[in-house]
Amino acid sequence: MQLQILLPFVTYPEPNSDAVIASAVALAAQLEADIHGLAANVDTREAQGLSSRRGDHLLRALRKGASAAGLGITTEEITTAPALLCEATAIRARLFDLVLLGWEAGNATSRMAAEALIFDSGRPTILLPELYEVRSIDQVAIAWNGSRVAARAVADAHPFLKAASRIFVLTVRGDKPLLNTDVEERLVDGLRKRGCTAEPVPMNAEDCPIGVLLQERAIELGCNLLVMGGFGHSRIREFVLGSATEDVLSDLRLPTLLSH
Repeated sequence: MQLQILLPFVTYPEPNSDAVIASAVALAAQLEADIHGLAANVDTREAQGLSSRRGDHLLRALRKGASAAGLGITTEEITTAPALLCEATAIRARLFDLVLLGWEAGNATSRMAAEALIFDSGRPTILLPELYEVRSIDQVAIAWNGSRVAARAVADAHPFLKAASRIFVLTVRGDKPLLNTDVEERLVDGLRKRGCTAEPVPMNAEDCPIGVLLQERAIELGCNLLVMGGFGHSRIREFVLGSATEDVLSDLRLPTLLSH
């Protein structure tokens, strides 16, 4: 069964840049997946023209990149009220296996789209930093504490774990109580039984934020994907996030798969 990937572009008020396209195409090619581009435009009289033109440009660039890579490519546009833009994107994402989303520091639209997709789509979302060019993913770090959302993220990351040359299971001690004292060893054992090359990496909580610590350690180990559960819930248009999730969304340093 062919994997189906969604690449959404939110075009208002701060549209995505073209930077995500090359990374998204590279990941789709690695997974031998079809890619579907979605331009989410607004229907307001003042912004509709600009939003639509930006969406058209991004979809054309995606079709060109995907075709050059020999990928199956489809595209579409949706138009809705600004307040419903991210919600409509998350609902559309439920029809796909995986979401790739461009992440740009300081872009509030990227942040709103990420929160909606992670917590409302029911699908794993990989955030792709604007300044990080992805060619392939071969070493993966898992942020692991034995929780339900962490387990969900590991299951959703299966295509990448299966193909990885090395997997590192990162567990932070001294931050929150863990279900077992050897939670990382248990996951490593399970991964090895499935044929993966995995090793535990226990860490002590430091003065820096947990999400930053996890990312820095993953980068030091040579990983090009961090897998973690997305902690949080919505409260009347406001997302209340767990500390590690907040850290990652505030300071994204490498491609990160988040599942809720």
